[in-house]
Amino acid sequence: MKFKVFAIIFSFLFLFSCSNDNSNLKEELSVIIISSDHSVGKNILNFAILDINGNQITDKLESVIVRNLNSDNELIIETKFQKWFEGKGAYKSKLNLDESGFYELLIKINNIESKAIFNVNKKSLTPTIGEKPPILKTLKASKVSDLKKITSDPNPDMNLYNISYEDAIKNSKPTIVLFSTPALCVSGTCGPILENLKNIKKDYDEFNFLHIEVYKNFINKTLRDLDTLEVTDPVIEWGLPTEPWIFFLDNNGILKSKFEGFISENELISELNLLKDF
Repeated sequence: MKFKVFAIIFSFLFLFSCSNDNSNLKEELSVIIISSDHSVGKNILNFAILDINGNQITDKLESVIVRNLNSDNELIIETKFQKWFEGKGAYKSKLNLDESGFYELLIKINNIESKAIFNVNKKSLTPTIGEKPPILKTLKASKVSDLKKITSDPNPDMNLYNISYEDAIKNSKPTIVLFSTPALCVSGTCGPILENLKNIKKDYDEFNFLHIEVYKNFINKTLRDLDTLEVTDPVIEWGLPTEPWIFFLDNNGILKSKFEGFISENELISELNLLKDF
């Protein structure tokens, strides 16, 4: 099985090859939906805007409207461009949707409008917040030499691989699960989010931290080998359509929050601190 959302993969490739120069803003704008798993309930919508020259727009938007194409119900939403790291970022909005179906995202900037379509499912493709996700059988390392067989990270942290998911959710600690493939990440965000996790986890000894490689056969592969890569069983079991994904579970193994794509160190810290309160 391979990832299904090829449109998102190509969107990432297109988006992250662009500059952030807004000086040549033209009348023609392209809106690219980056997030892929939208469902009835609470959602995070990530999108990017490009001008006719492929330059990424980062300015404050005049208005952002989400409209259900079936019912014509509209929702005015707040959004803000979030810089992920140098040269990369996206607009991020929190949505609470009560209807499934196809939606139109309509943005306005400098009196210019543009739009994109995205789908909202009745139920999330990935594990549902507020529930216990399916049990995962994950690989772990007992010695450093094992790491090269279970992660494509060139500088792996042993502490991210010394416990299995099955054991983690039984030890009464909150558990953080990151799915990413640092060496084969199409979006270019797998390595940076993994590094963020490494940087902050040392201050949270009371948590379990797990990194799960996305592909089974990653060894000696490059991005030219995408057609031959096979995703791991945990990716299939949790229904991940893209990479990376990060999940935050409380000490009872209940999913409290999840994020697709990149999140910053500050966002990680905020989510970890919220887990302390449960």
